Amino acid sequence: MGKISISLLLLILSIVVAVESTSTGRLHPRLPTFVETQCRKTRYPEPCVTFLSNYVNPTSQDPQEIVHAALKVSLVRAIHTKTYIKNVLKEHNKKMKELQNLNLDGQEEFVWHQSNVQTWLSTVLTDAYTCLNGLNSGHSNCGKVKATIKAKVLNVAQVTSNALALFNGFASRYNSSHHG
Repeated sequence: MGKISISLLLLILSIVVAVESTSTGRLHPRLPTFVETQCRKTRYPEPCVTFLSNYVNPTSQDPQEIVHAALKVSLVRAIHTKTYIKNVLKEHNKKMKELQNLNLDGQEEFVWHQSNVQTWLSTVLTDAYTCLNGLNSGHSNCGKVKATIKAKVLNVAQVTSNALALFNGFASRYNSSHHG
């Protein structure tokens, strides 16, 4: 349910951004916002604008506010990525615990347990092979998980790089005005 909600939220956000950009871009060219101007100085300007626009007041001209927002975005994205990876590992560990918790007492229950064990082992084996194939080819669910993890880690790197660039620019201007 959570994945569906996040996907739906991202879809709606993408549509709103697309409509906004097409409705404002052609007839009346606008001046870049302060966030856009500051983000041009970073290594990853597009994600910088995308994420910071949600955290910074549109009329703000305060570089400190942008730096604060960039630090917050970096932290939030890192926490989301950590949670995603943790959930993937948790699901895998859950399957393994089910196998470890089997109680094979009694002949009558053995047939039932045998069927469960065979099903669970087959599932784990299939998942393992699917994952191995996905790591090599990128066409399986595991490949999708790997790609998702890679994308999330790349996103954390980008927003953190942007936060560092914005902070360094702010610190440089601050030091120049107070010590120069």
